Amino acid sequence: MILEISNLTKSFGRVRALNGLNLKVDRGVTGLIGPNGSGKTTTIKISLGLLKADDGSVRVFGMDPWTQGYEIRRRLGVLHEKPSYPGELTGLELLKYKASFCGIRDAERRAREVIEAVGLKFAMDRPIKSYSAGMVQRLGLAQAIIGHPEFVILDEPTSNLDPTGRAEILDLIASLAREEDISFLISTHILSELERVCERVAVILNGRIVAEGSLQSMAEKYSLNEYTVELAEPDILAQSLEKLDFIEDLRVDEDRGRIYVKARDADALKRTIFKLALEMNLHIISIKPTYGVLEQIYRHILEC
Repeated sequence: MILEISNLTKSFGRVRALNGLNLKVDRGVTGLIGPNGSGKTTTIKISLGLLKADDGSVRVFGMDPWTQGYEIRRRLGVLHEKPSYPGELTGLELLKYKASFCGIRDAERRAREVIEAVGLKFAMDRPIKSYSAGMVQRLGLAQAIIGHPEFVILDEPTSNLDPTGRAEILDLIASLAREEDISFLISTHILSELERVCERVAVILNGRIVAEGSLQSMAEKYSLNEYTVELAEPDILAQSLEKLDFIEDLRVDEDRGRIYVKARDADALKRTIFKLALEMNLHIISIKPTYGVLEQIYRHILEC
């Protein structure tokens, strides 16, 4: 286990930021989601040893971040919300400094490696003050991974970016997780693209974790009932499905070979689809929760 938090509490004056929070983060990509002010950033700062908890236990790599922060930070990277860097430095210069801080012998070689990995090679000799918001976020990712970390914490890495910029950053995170074997904890309140990279998710509300688990297990737990069925001849299957009394809504996209279906009974829907496909000799390519399942889970939890 990379991060283990038990009964964590933290107050700022009369404001209780964390209220008995429990969280476990293992290898892979985990999302920490919740509204603004729910305690995400406070949890991260305590996990990094930048704040001291009032009570409870935090262990990162089995160590206490308040007393062993230096050892922990040697093994992880972090991208804080709204990063700011010296504008007169070039991207390459900043990363060379960071590489030297991490004790890397050939700092320039490593700086060039990561700046290319995050897609900023074209701008590495330009001053940072000329970078767009998306480029600054990419630079932030570069400095977070430059020390070969096992674990990277990202606090709102897609904030203030347009949809294209958010998608690019999340695709980059997925690539780094896959190719560099880096585990991530991503704190955010922007959910629409996060499910593309997350394997697990924890929902924080009022300083507590109110739900956590894999996306699939949480979708099953909260009985989400909107599915996308992909097959070669969607209109044939749709004609049979729309006659069933437990189907609430159904739309066909023939060009993409998809049926979007909402049902009162998700298990019955899956059983029926495979039964009909077998009877009609149809090949089902996939059946999965409709894109946006993370938002569905989140809304469901907040409404409970």
